[in-house]
Amino acid sequence: MFTAILKGISLYLPYPALGLLISAGLTYLAIFFLPRFGFVDIPRGRHQHEKPIPRGGGIAIVTAFFLTVFLFRISLLDKNIELNKDIQLFFSNFWIPALIIFVVGVLDDRYELRSWLKLLFQIAVGVIFYLEGAGISKIFIYPIPAPIGLAITVGWSVVIINAFNLIDGLDGVAAGLAAIASFFLAVWTILLGGSAAMVVILLTFCASCLGFLRFNFSPARIFMGDTGSTFLGLFFAYISMQYSAKSVTLTALLVPLAAIGVPMFDVFLAIWRRFFRRYINKDSNSSIMQGDHDHLHHRILKETGVQRKTAWIIYALASGLCLLALIGVFLEESSSAMILVLLLLTLFVMIRYSSIELFDTLTCVSKGLQIPHRNLILTAIHPLLDGLIVLTAFMLTRYGFMDVLTGKWPEALLYFMHIAPFVLILCLSGIYRTYWLRAGIIQYYKLLRLLTIAGVAGYVISNIICIHLMKLTDDALKNYTCFYAMFFLLILAGILLERFLIHYYESWGYRRLFIRNQGKVSNLKKVLIYGGGLFCRIYATQQYCGFRGDRENIKIIGIIDDSRALRNLNVYGFNVLGTLNDLEKIYKKTPFDSIIIAYSNPQEDKVQLLRDFCEKHNVELEIQICRTEKF
Repeated sequence: MFTAILKGISLYLPYPALGLLISAGLTYLAIFFLPRFGFVDIPRGRHQHEKPIPRGGGIAIVTAFFLTVFLFRISLLDKNIELNKDIQLFFSNFWIPALIIFVVGVLDDRYELRSWLKLLFQIAVGVIFYLEGAGISKIFIYPIPAPIGLAITVGWSVVIINAFNLIDGLDGVAAGLAAIASFFLAVWTILLGGSAAMVVILLTFCASCLGFLRFNFSPARIFMGDTGSTFLGLFFAYISMQYSAKSVTLTALLVPLAAIGVPMFDVFLAIWRRFFRRYINKDSNSSIMQGDHDHLHHRILKETGVQRKTAWIIYALASGLCLLALIGVFLEESSSAMILVLLLLTLFVMIRYSSIELFDTLTCVSKGLQIPHRNLILTAIHPLLDGLIVLTAFMLTRYGFMDVLTGKWPEALLYFMHIAPFVLILCLSGIYRTYWLRAGIIQYYKLLRLLTIAGVAGYVISNIICIHLMKLTDDALKNYTCFYAMFFLLILAGILLERFLIHYYESWGYRRLFIRNQGKVSNLKKVLIYGGGLFCRIYATQQYCGFRGDRENIKIIGIIDDSRALRNLNVYGFNVLGTLNDLEKIYKKTPFDSIIIAYSNPQEDKVQLLRDFCEKHNVELEIQICRTEKF
């Protein structure tokens, strides 16, 4: 079988060679022409080079790859129907996402786009992969629900794209790793007796990277920029998902995972490191999206001091992982042993090159495992909670309106067009910067406004799809409008109720829990508050929800206030027991140990009445004054 495949591939080997020549030629031209159009990388910040260097060389890689594969496809017309189908499938699934990533990369290399905008397009690419059937719809042989498959596809695409973007920080590293990974994937495809067309595609991709690497290896004359690095990540995201769809065992996934192992390891370290700095060590200058000098290539460069040697070490790590994975697949009876060897090698690399992350973690443990406060964690996972609420609302509404959607909608499109508007608008609006445990009415109004905008946008988009793509009748559209209205109301109720519950948990749950625990304390000081206004609330919040070190064990028995409007009402969870004139009656019914005056500027005659009462009954008197002072 191998001999037949190799003979078939040998007929098409000139195409990878052609890709190598085209890539090298275009890269040479790009060195001279790109700076004229503003594609120049000025050295600053984290950059390793000392003088301006052209960037955007990824244009040469992308152009050489697609031009060569297109010529390969033309040569197969009316000659090899099976190979032509494989090439056509690749083009149909890959060219639209590749075009999007290419255009965004070119614009970023020229104008430096915002990170959130690039992330938005990367998410769109993952969605397109799933809608075209090129995403992850099953794990091994087990199908998974559409929303889960869509989420995994988008997440995987975004991670791999950014993995190659992060590793592209040193001359020749990204292009060299891509060439190594694609070469070993081609070898693996041959060993498995896979499609000859896919082998040619992988070898052409490898050749296109090598043609560029000729001018990108240290000292680099050109950088690939985001145009190249994001395209490399996109290619391997697509290829790995295609291999995963055909894999039925973990062993079969070893080579695809090992091929992108080094970039994945680097992005894992970056997330680990930046999370600890931002949320554990409370470093306000650090962020998940902010670059640093602690990537894998930076660490090896600090040891070697030479960029060429650093690149060769990284190439060796990648090649070693791929070779071990290939051996493990080829010797299936020894697969368990090979997996163990891979794990041990991975553990060695982690200990060898993740000293910063391990030090941060051990420091955290030595200080008593100071993980983020639960309130901080709750705030951080709010996007996930809202996404789950939207998904649950959709599934419940769909269950109640089965006749509206049955048989008329592609499953992935159905979930995407209903859930995406809410998730995207909320994430891009900045609403998640709100600390919902201390949110005010303005933030609730803003949240309601955003949900309404998302609902209207989603309804308009879905109606356009209904009318122009699904060709629904007027009656069907009316039924769908009822469905969407119920879906939207469930989202409003779910998200607003979730905010209210956590607000209640913070404001009143803590107080009730504090009061309940105080029931076990024998020496509780019973306190009566004079004044049911703002300063009463401030005092109660300080006692039950705050973190004052001098806080006493108290029990607030109620409030007295001279306002007739508050008589016999409940304020801030406490009963208004009467006015100053009712002090004697209140004391006889429920004796107390202290009176707190919760006014900013209490009237002197009222204060004197309280003093006289306290002296008579041996009760403490404290004035709770809160005012703003200038320093």
